[in-house]
Amino acid sequence: MKGLQIKVCGITEINQAIALEAMGVNYIGFIFYAPSKRYALSNLQLTELKNFKPVAAKKVGVFVNESIEDLFGIVEAAGLDMVQLHGDEDEAYFAAAKARLGIDVKLIKVFRVGDKMPSVESYNELADYYLFDTDSKMYGGTGAHFNWELLKGNIISKPFFLSGGIGPNDIGGIEVMQQTKAGKTLLALDINSQFEETPGVKNLEKIKTFINAFI
Repeated sequence: MKGLQIKVCGITEINQAIALEAMGVNYIGFIFYAPSKRYALSNLQLTELKNFKPVAAKKVGVFVNESIEDLFGIVEAAGLDMVQLHGDEDEAYFAAAKARLGIDVKLIKVFRVGDKMPSVESYNELADYYLFDTDSKMYGGTGAHFNWELLKGNIISKPFFLSGGIGPNDIGGIEVMQQTKAGKTLLALDINSQFEETPGVKNLEKIKTFINAFI
């Protein structure tokens, strides 16, 4: 599994974000969706996020159907590097977000996968990255896999993140994924609930062990 990057999402404590940066995690995700059990602003202030300035890791904000104005305000106030749009945002929303945020803030389009592979082509010119997650009414956070077989035979034109209940037992399956058509552009694994003590509080040793499988 050489070459894969790691994103840890659902961070609610700055000390854990600092530890993950030191561990070599590539992307640190903060959820700005109030119904989430991992809502960043239930425990953190935007100024704390702004003052957290990782050397190498990217700060990713996760949003669900947020207004463009509020999205822009949070990105600015928190000093985010990337925006992950996890709701029902359409092409027009992406175009507006791209125009407002500029080229320095990268956009991740999330596709929630149910019983069939979603169509991705209309976002090729709008998103910088794709992310495939398990479909749910709560916009992710299921802790469950989707059927990876739906993804494997597709050529994905953008670098993408693989999400949805990924845990320590998935190393073999990820190695298989890397050998498929889709695996050619698999950039990173997005991990969350399978590495937690409680929602929003990560088991750092468990994450470290998982990362070591890639070294």
